[in-house]
Amino acid sequence: SIGDHAFASCSGLTSVTNRHPVPQSINSNVFDGVARSNATLYVLSGSYDAYDVADVWKDFALKQRISTVIPAIGAPSGQVYFRGQTLHIDSPVAERISVYSITGALLYQVDKPAGEADLTIGRAGGILIVRGSSGWVRKIKN
Repeated sequence: SIGDHAFASCSGLTSVTNRHPVPQSINSNVFDGVARSNATLYVLSGSYDAYDVADVWKDFALKQRISTVIPAIGAPSGQVYFRGQTLHIDSPVAERISVYSITGALLYQVDKPAGEADLTIGRAGGILIVRGSSGWVRKIKN
């Protein structure tokens, strides 16, 4: 869910990525003060038409389709996902990768070179938070 006034007065907001397959019903005040006509809304390819007519979401003039592969925040060309116990990260910069449990406990930390890298996480499972030192954060399921 997205709470009332969640992004209100975020005048610097230039894009929103929503991977929910069905547009959430949100209050019209969620984006108060945001120039939605100048911001880009990224939605799953199969959900594009639904967002294009949904209240509040339809006000984003620029809409882009994304695939189900999750791009990393802060690394637009990069991807972060699990293949079994291997964490695949494709981000354009060398950075420190930190993996946390859903409760915030640090589970794993490693320096990653620029570009693609496969990191063996081991037995960590469930929902994990992956953070790159360049500023992106991703919540993913292992």
